[in-house]
Amino acid sequence: MSMTMSVIARSRGSDMKPKMAAPAREDAENVSAVKRSARRARVSAVAKSVGVTWSACCMLVLVYEIAFVGLDARREHMLNVYYQAPVVATLACLMWARNVNVWHRLRLSPSPLICFSVEHTETELAEQFYRVAYMCALGLLTSMVFFLKTYDVDEPFAATSILLVTYILPLVIWMWPNHQKFGGHMRAYGRRLLYHCLTPFSRPVGFADFFFADVLCSLAKSLSDLERVGCSMRHGIMLIHKSNGRCGDRSWRIPAVLVVPSTIRLLQCLRQFRDTRERKCIYNAIKYMSAFPVIIISGVRHLIEHEDWTAFWRPLWIGFCVFNTSFSFYWDIRHDWSLSMLGGSTRRPGEKTPFGLREKRIYGSPGVYYRAILLNLLLRISWTYKLAPHLRHHSGVLWLATAAEITRRFHWSLFRVEVEYLRRIAHE
Repeated sequence: MSMTMSVIARSRGSDMKPKMAAPAREDAENVSAVKRSARRARVSAVAKSVGVTWSACCMLVLVYEIAFVGLDARREHMLNVYYQAPVVATLACLMWARNVNVWHRLRLSPSPLICFSVEHTETELAEQFYRVAYMCALGLLTSMVFFLKTYDVDEPFAATSILLVTYILPLVIWMWPNHQKFGGHMRAYGRRLLYHCLTPFSRPVGFADFFFADVLCSLAKSLSDLERVGCSMRHGIMLIHKSNGRCGDRSWRIPAVLVVPSTIRLLQCLRQFRDTRERKCIYNAIKYMSAFPVIIISGVRHLIEHEDWTAFWRPLWIGFCVFNTSFSFYWDIRHDWSLSMLGGSTRRPGEKTPFGLREKRIYGSPGVYYRAILLNLLLRISWTYKLAPHLRHHSGVLWLATAAEITRRFHWSLFRVEVEYLRRIAHE
C-alpha cells in the first residue's frame, strides 16, 4: 500500500513540474522580449541622434558652399538638373505623413484610410512615411555635399557614381520583393497603384488609382527631370549636361513626359464614363485635356521665332493657361471638395450651413475651408512653371514653384479624401 502511494505521489509530482515550469518560462520570455525592445529603442535613439547630427553638418556645409563660397554656373546647373526631383519626392512623403497625422489627431472611426483600402493604422502609416522622408533627406544631403566636393569634369568617376547611387538605390529598394522589411507591404501597394495607372482600361478605376494619378500630375515637372537624368546617363554626359544641348530644354521628350500624367487621368476619366455613364467624367477629361495645349506650345517655343512668339503664340499660350487654371480651380472647389461657393448650392431655407460650404465637415471651423480655398487659388497660379519648359532658366523660382505645387496637391488631398470618406460613411 505504501509503495503504491509513493508511486502515485511521484507521478503527481512529475505531472505538476511542467505546469509549474510553464509560468516561469513565460516570465523569462517576457523579460527577454522587454530587453530586446529596450535594446532596439536605444539603438534607434542613437541612430537618430547620429543622423540628425550628420544632417545638420551637411546642411551647414551646403549653406557655406552656396552662401559664402558661391557656386559657379556649372555646379548650380547640376544641382538643378539632378536634385530637384528627389527633393520634391521627399517633400511629397513628408506631406503625406503630415496628412495621415492630421487624420490620426481627429480620432475618426473608421479611419479615412478606408478610402485607400489600407490595412495599416494611421500611426503606423505616418511613422513609416516620416521615416522614409527622414532617410531620403539624410541621403540627399549627403549626396549633395559629396557631389559638390567631388565634381570634376576631368575626373568624373566619383561624382558620376554618387549620382548613380542617388537614383538607383531608392529604385532598387522600392522594387525589392521582400514584404517584411523596409515597409514591404507599402512598397508593394505603391507598385500596384503604378501598374493600375499605366493600365487604366484593364479594370474599374478606384479612388486610390486616380488619387495616385493626380499626385503624378503634380509631379509632372519632376518626371521630366527624371527623363533628363536618364537621357544624360544613356549618352554619358552627366557631368557636362547643358540646358541648350543634348537632353536639354529643347528636347521634345520633356513635353512628351509632361503630358503623361494628364494623359493617364484622361484615360481614367474615359474608363469611369464607360463604367458609370456620368457626364461629369467627360467634363473632367476635358479639364485634363486643357493642359495639353499649354505643354505643347511651351515645348515648341524654341522652334519659333521670337517675333512670332510674342505676336501670336505667347498670347495664345497665356489664354490656355488662364482657361486651364480657372477650370481646374473651379473643379477643385465644386466637385473635388463638394463646396457650393462656385455654384450648385443645395442650401435649404433656415439651414445654418456657412456660406459656400457643406453641412457635413470633419475639419470643424469654416475658416479652415475658406483659407484652403484661398491657398489653393494662389498656389494654382504657380502651375505654369510646372508645365513650361521655356521657363526653366529661372532656377530659384522653379524650385519654389515645384515645391508649392506638391504642397498644394497634398493640401488639396485633405479635403478630397474628406469628401470620399463622408460618401463612404453615408453609403455604409
